Amino acid sequence: MEKIYSGKVKNRRKSYVDVTKLPDDDVTDASDAGDDVEDESLLHLDLHQISIDIDQFTDELSTVDEKEISPEIPDTVNTFVGIIESRINKRYNSIQPGSRFANLTGEDEFFIEAIKRLSKLKIVLGEFPNSSSFNKVSKVLQQAMVLMEEEFGALLQDWTTSTEPISKSKSSSSKSDPLPTLTPETSYSNNEQDFPGYTEENITLMNKIASLMIPAGYQYECCQVYSTMRKDGINEQVKRFEFEKFNVEEVPKLKWVSLEPDITRWIKLANHCSSVLFPAERKLGETVFSDHLKVFTTLFINLLRGVTTLLVESVTVVATAKPKAKRLLKFLEMYVAIRDLGDSIDDSDSSNVKLEESCNLTSEIASATYIIGQVVLNMFNDLKSSIKNDANKTPIQGGGVHPTTRYVMNYIKCAFDDYQHVLEYVFREHTKPEDDDTEEESSILSKQLLSVIQLLDSNLETKSALYKDASLGYIFLMNNDRFILQTVKEMNGVLGDNWCRRKSSDVRNYHKSYQRETWNRLLQCLTQEGVQVKGKPNRRILKERFKNFNAMFDEIYKTQSTWVVSDDQLLSEIRVSITAVVSPAYRSFVGRYKPQFEGAKSIDKYIKYQPEDVEAMIETLFEGTEKVDNQMNSIQAVSTVKQTTGAFKNLLKSYKNVGLM
Repeated sequence: MEKIYSGKVKNRRKSYVDVTKLPDDDVTDASDAGDDVEDESLLHLDLHQISIDIDQFTDELSTVDEKEISPEIPDTVNTFVGIIESRINKRYNSIQPGSRFANLTGEDEFFIEAIKRLSKLKIVLGEFPNSSSFNKVSKVLQQAMVLMEEEFGALLQDWTTSTEPISKSKSSSSKSDPLPTLTPETSYSNNEQDFPGYTEENITLMNKIASLMIPAGYQYECCQVYSTMRKDGINEQVKRFEFEKFNVEEVPKLKWVSLEPDITRWIKLANHCSSVLFPAERKLGETVFSDHLKVFTTLFINLLRGVTTLLVESVTVVATAKPKAKRLLKFLEMYVAIRDLGDSIDDSDSSNVKLEESCNLTSEIASATYIIGQVVLNMFNDLKSSIKNDANKTPIQGGGVHPTTRYVMNYIKCAFDDYQHVLEYVFREHTKPEDDDTEEESSILSKQLLSVIQLLDSNLETKSALYKDASLGYIFLMNNDRFILQTVKEMNGVLGDNWCRRKSSDVRNYHKSYQRETWNRLLQCLTQEGVQVKGKPNRRILKERFKNFNAMFDEIYKTQSTWVVSDDQLLSEIRVSITAVVSPAYRSFVGRYKPQFEGAKSIDKYIKYQPEDVEAMIETLFEGTEKVDNQMNSIQAVSTVKQTTGAFKNLLKSYKNVGLM
């Protein structure tokens, strides 16, 4: 054995401990004697030198080729094992688990490093089948591992984070009050809003213990304790959301009003998992198992499986409810939540090893994401069908914006404002490109929106024919097309400038048709043709012209003052255009022929309005009756182009009688 353990080391042994050399089979007796050594006497040993000698002995033993011959065990090993056993029994076992290394003194550091050496010593001795010292080393190492396992579990159990229900907690999730996001720079602290709620000192200790247990062959025990405690921690957080798994048999029977609160809780829980719980759990594990990330990868996936399965199965059940198109926003929220959940798990594989467990879990999430994406696509198709099949034949009073137009455009805009990129992705994943489609993929969403608007345009053309007064039909089309145009402009040019120009041209054409239908007939009363008889103005003809103008203007004013133009700019444009053609003609006609009635007692009977009166009355057209005005203002108050999602939901309630609902 001289080759294994040099004479230099042999001579050094007696310099720090006066222990009689014992044969290999008497190591047990030597260690038993070590049990009788008081801690005070151990302090006089040169622990640093012992550590160096143990490292050298372990290294030299590991290079031996002949494993059949039992190695000579130096007294240093016996003393070293005795020191560790003594400290386990007389120091650390007497301290409550969780506080054994609370201050981490130099003595504690030596003990931890000594266990690492003991673990390596066991491994090399295990290569020699006839080494009886192996049993004693294994026994003491087992004692140390039991102690470390207890300490590990106590540290893991010592978290301080909120367990209060989210509905009562100040940190509950909402769009205006989002849950805190844990970034890589975020430190763990005792603040109740932090998760998982361990101190930096305890995390450091857990890392030291995991780095001891796994190389020593106690990976199962280490992972078992970690998994049990962290599952409890995750479950405590899940309970805060008061969410229960959906029942596949009950969901199709439930009304939306009963189902929506549970879906909202599901969304909050899923968002919390992807933005807070999973990243924090990953960061904790990667710190604790920093030397064994591959071990943690499997452990992490198993930790997440329970809550992930709960979320995936629940969202799949909800998809069977066949929701109406008006639930699109809620399902887009679900789509984003489940997609982000998958991303957060994919990001977790820090070891860059795609384990089967991880692949299976992400595959389940991907499948659920696809199912919700298909539901979203079906909702858009249902919207198209609803527009196409809308057979409501009740014309809107005053020719204002139709509820269907408001509903559809606000529906599109709300979805577009918050979920443009999500919708783009969903349509790309769930629709097949047309054979002659040579445009870029980024146009997929635009095509979907355009197809909806084209159906709406066709529907509006049909509804405009319901008005007996053709002029009112044109007002109706102007109102609705202008509303569509303004909404699309608010959507950051999703349909492009060319489409906007074409739609503006449509509005102008309806405007021209309205003006021709209404005011050109009135202007016929003000023509010079046929007024003169034998070179002089004929009073009888003039009386008839003024009488016809007054009657026709009165009728137009009486009727069209009750009509509605809801867009201020369009209203101004229409009034200006009317004034531009009516006022000059009437002012000229009155100016030329008014002298024919001067001195007559009945002049006011024929020249009923002064030009200024006509202009003033034109400025009050399209204000609507009080009832219509109030209704439109009420609708506009909750459905402006810049409405919030909450206001949109309120708007939907006013459309119960519309075929889309």
